[in-house]
Amino acid sequence: MATTPDLDRDVPVKRLQLDGVTGKLVESPKAALFLRGPIPLDWLGSAASLPGKTLHVGIALWWLHGMAKGKPFKLTQKALQTLNVERDAASAALVRLEQAGLIRVERQSGQRPTVSMVAGAANGRASSLERAFRDLNLTVECPT
Repeated sequence: MATTPDLDRDVPVKRLQLDGVTGKLVESPKAALFLRGPIPLDWLGSAASLPGKTLHVGIALWWLHGMAKGKPFKLTQKALQTLNVERDAASAALVRLEQAGLIRVERQSGQRPTVSMVAGAANGRASSLERAFRDLNLTVECPT
């Protein structure tokens, strides 16, 4: 079966914005990526103590969490590529973060994992108490 070339890829795309002074469309620079905070230092410290690329994945998760405005979100390949994390390392890091009680992960076959940041770990409240409960295999929910 013959494929046709994708002619749309040959068309240059520019990001434009309206200049308030001149009233003309001008080229808009692409915004730099950033993390939306606050990001609890206690959470980062816990993730940093875990092996491998776990901290890298944790930072990617905080980036996506900020864009999702606190709602559950899917871990994207772009987030992993931005922080030089391979797929296998990301999967292992998700398991470690989940076992540490820093995130919740919903997995469905053939789908990217859906991640929720754990409220108590995400806002820094009762973190030492939560660790004690985790050691006893108990769970605790902190009000947000």
